Amino acid sequence: MRGKGFVIALVLVPLIYLLFVRPLLISEEARIRRAVKEGVQAIEAEDLGKCLRHVSLHYKDEYGLTYVGVKGLLTRIFQDFEGFEIDFRNLGITFLDEEVASVTFGLKVKVSYGGQRVYLLGSGDFSNRIKLSLIKEGGRWKVTQVEGVEAHGIGQGLPKVVRRCLDNTV
Repeated sequence: MRGKGFVIALVLVPLIYLLFVRPLLISEEARIRRAVKEGVQAIEAEDLGKCLRHVSLHYKDEYGLTYVGVKGLLTRIFQDFEGFEIDFRNLGITFLDEEVASVTFGLKVKVSYGGQRVYLLGSGDFSNRIKLSLIKEGGRWKVTQVEGVEAHGIGQGLPKVVRRCLDNTV
């Protein structure tokens, strides 16, 4: 009987650690880094549902896009382009308070378009400097605004795509 108790304890201790203790030890900065990485992976996989998990229902940006507009924009971009390859570097995180943060990084996005590999954002030697505003909702960090998306090369058509999405959602 005593041996069974030891075996049960041996199984329960790691389980309790994984379920209750470890999540408390993960820093908010690590959670944000993970959220950004998951968002990048969702875009590269062209998975709209996973992308939208990282967008706040309170999203509002300089173009006037809301959550619904972002959904439409991503849908359109995933239809028009494929083979997303995202290069982001120099990730910086600033906490404004416990539930609000700002993330900055350099970004290049390469896609397949018209049978060629082209830059949608950035270029060979230029990265867009992106700023994400984040809020913690339901225990997850979500994007409330994106700044710094400057179109270069093939991406110059991006503002037109944004305008079309706005026209369809407003």
